[in-house]
Amino acid sequence: MNIQVSLCVVMIGQLERDVLTLIDANLLFFFPALTKFFLVVSLKRSQEEMNEVKKKVRLLENELYKTKFTVTVSHEVGKNVLNTASPALNEIFSLLKSETPISFDSLDTTSLPQNCINEDEVQKKFIKFFKSLEGQIKCNIIDTSTSNWLKDPIGKIDISIVDGSQVLWAHLVSGIEIKHSLSNTTLYHEAIGQLVDRFQTVFRMQRGRRFIIGAVCCDNLVEFIYANSELKLKRSGLLELSFTKPTIGMQVLLNMLSSNQHQLGYSPPKDHEALVGTSGFTYESVLRQADNGRGSLVFSGFINSKKAVLKASMDLNNELKILEILKDCEYIPQVINKGLLSDGRMFIVTTPAGVHLEAKKHGVKGTLKALRDVMKALKFSHEHHIYHRDVSYLNIVYKNQRGYLIDWGVASNTSDLVNAPLTGTYLFSSLPVLMCFESGVPHTYSVNDEIESLFYVFMYIACDGVVRWRKHSDLSTSVAIKYNVMICPFEFGRHLVKYAYGEFHEYLLKFHNIIFPYGNDLKKRDISIDEIIEIFGDWINYL
Repeated sequence: MNIQVSLCVVMIGQLERDVLTLIDANLLFFFPALTKFFLVVSLKRSQEEMNEVKKKVRLLENELYKTKFTVTVSHEVGKNVLNTASPALNEIFSLLKSETPISFDSLDTTSLPQNCINEDEVQKKFIKFFKSLEGQIKCNIIDTSTSNWLKDPIGKIDISIVDGSQVLWAHLVSGIEIKHSLSNTTLYHEAIGQLVDRFQTVFRMQRGRRFIIGAVCCDNLVEFIYANSELKLKRSGLLELSFTKPTIGMQVLLNMLSSNQHQLGYSPPKDHEALVGTSGFTYESVLRQADNGRGSLVFSGFINSKKAVLKASMDLNNELKILEILKDCEYIPQVINKGLLSDGRMFIVTTPAGVHLEAKKHGVKGTLKALRDVMKALKFSHEHHIYHRDVSYLNIVYKNQRGYLIDWGVASNTSDLVNAPLTGTYLFSSLPVLMCFESGVPHTYSVNDEIESLFYVFMYIACDGVVRWRKHSDLSTSVAIKYNVMICPFEFGRHLVKYAYGEFHEYLLKFHNIIFPYGNDLKKRDISIDEIIEIFGDWINYL
């Protein structure tokens, strides 16, 4: 059995008490309780230290288990959850006792469809039902089943319960996964696996959160899942759910929707409190908490009644320098304020405050327009000897029919590239960059890498975030899959047919031919931004 993951140093007190644990990720398929295989050397440490070690081990176990699976086998994750989670209906029911309960007798469900033939119809039925509860519930309930919501970069919840009007990880109270049937074992396991996967992201994005309660539903069954920050899980078991008669399942669901946020484990983020003293910026919501490896906080808000974004970090000097050089480009954010927060971190306020692209919302034409504008931003930056080096889905926004390339924090001057550390988001990194990570052979960034990354963004949008090279236990596997999909015409076509919206197929194929004109001979290609901008213009005019 090949060792795919070698992890990790578990710190216990001083260095002389370090424990190095090697974990074969393949074992995760066969041994759900991975903690049985952890060897912890006990040297008179306190119970508090032991509890902290156990917490880290459990988090690591779940994270490793999670990385083993792609979106196509989430039912395996769910099966593991059902085998290990403790049944606790009474405990979950007591947590969800609402101060302002909604009585089933007060509901009018006569307009809801009786029979649903697929998951889409079940989803619409629930959304219609939840809309009828407006005024009786304290949070907003939003259909996020078919949109690029909650990407980190990927994370989809069918129904999101949020604090406020924006669907953001920092403001997510709870989530509900919808399936056509929970009597179907595969769909049941898949729903549980998807929900628990989202729970892990919630705990990562809401760092102080202690627990969360969510649900999986079809139109006649429901199950409630509880997870604490150590990812110890409890479940209610399947309960009958009916829209025509009172049932325990319906009452618990109504209690969950009418509970206050604290009963679901949520507390509003407090990161914005550091904004006290900043000049003119009015906080609205947290877009990103300090969990991106560079310690950045990103807020949305207003300055002089204009929507803006505030970014805070210990060091923004490089980004400020780059944005000053590129300030005359209309497709790159403009700095309108800068300074220090009350906690000592640097901040910059930029406009515009755009949105991320969605296939269904913006369509192929809107997506092509945004990506063409981003290419214009890259052309401008390259003319000034600057490379962005992190072209990715989250770093492109759309506002007023225009695309913008944001987050220039790791950009470099051409002269810095050979010695600069390689960076970026592996989902969108070019194949030469990924191969450099593996081989350790120096790589000089070029226009080819930036435009190849932009192609992956286009593909990601067209496929609603489903790409086959994500969530594998090691980078080598992801690189191999990505290489195979890109270089093998059959595999690329199969990926499009399975995951991409039909209206995008023609343009993905044409763009793919531009990016990989010589197949696997990547050194031979010489991509021209000017030519691609012109080609995109022709496509847009045709549409």
